[in-house]
Amino acid sequence: MEKFSKWEKEEDTQQYDDDKILYENDVLKVREIEEWSVIEESDSVICIPFLTEENKFIIRQEYVPTYKWVNGREQHLTVLSGTMESGEEPKDTLRRELVEEAGIKLNESYTIAFEDPIFFSKGNTARYHYCILPLAKNEYTEVAATTDGSKSELQSKAIKVDAKYIKDLKASDTITELMLMKLKDYLNM
Repeated sequence: MEKFSKWEKEEDTQQYDDDKILYENDVLKVREIEEWSVIEESDSVICIPFLTEENKFIIRQEYVPTYKWVNGREQHLTVLSGTMESGEEPKDTLRRELVEEAGIKLNESYTIAFEDPIFFSKGNTARYHYCILPLAKNEYTEVAATTDGSKSELQSKAIKVDAKYIKDLKASDTITELMLMKLKDYLNM
């Protein structure tokens, strides 16, 4: 008898009725699925732009109300991210978020290469579409960050960090830590 079962790929075929919605607002639904309370919300894009000629990457010092509620700190180290709006493709969301959060406008010809998306958590339907975004100077234009006008955006800022300091950074959340590890791999560190 084998100690572990063999992994078999399953097709995504399950659909759920709307009769088990426990809570709903403009941003999310809490739904009962097979005796689990599951948060249903939109996917997000996540990235760390890496400016190749400068050997710098862009990350955020961000005001995150949930993190402040837990630890009392105003600023947290996070990656650039944004929620996909209805009908948006990940690449379109990322282009929008780069302008809003970092003042980076990608050239139309720039091709974004996402890795396979991963789920936020076991209790959430949303996925992260993520990538390291290597950028040469001729592939983008720096513009004034537009922000979405939210308190969080107004109290946050994008910062350029020299790659030699990557080991000194302390991520505030799991996805930022994952992305810093991905960047270290990309940089062979």
